[in-house]
Amino acid sequence: MNFPTKWLIATNGSKFASEAVKHAAHLSKALKEKPDVTLLVVANEKETEEIAYGIVEMARFLFEEESDQMLTPRLEVRIGEPGKVIIETAGDYNCDQILIGGADFKWDIHDDKPGGISNYIIDKFKGVITVVK
Repeated sequence: MNFPTKWLIATNGSKFASEAVKHAAHLSKALKEKPDVTLLVVANEKETEEIAYGIVEMARFLFEEESDQMLTPRLEVRIGEPGKVIIETAGDYNCDQILIGGADFKWDIHDDKPGGISNYIIDKFKGVITVVK
């Protein structure tokens, strides 16, 4: 298995998701061959899409600041169920690594199923998964 070169960083702007963005930035900074990075924010409905664009811009700023702007990530905002959309987006870009934040393996405080999103990704994605806490 080769080192992953196509990364998807899924974030919702939370503390742990932001730590995943920073972790990916630090890792990319240390690599000689820079990865292709996509930052993804999933809005659960059309009404929250504008907020999601703000979150993905903040994540871009954080990534570029922490990586010393060694590369510019692709920005994506999609609408739907987070787990399914994360897996779908990873497939669309042929990603071989997904990085996410995990607070007790919950996506956000409104998800009443502990481990729902993280466990879904672990079950469905066939590449490298990094859960940052």
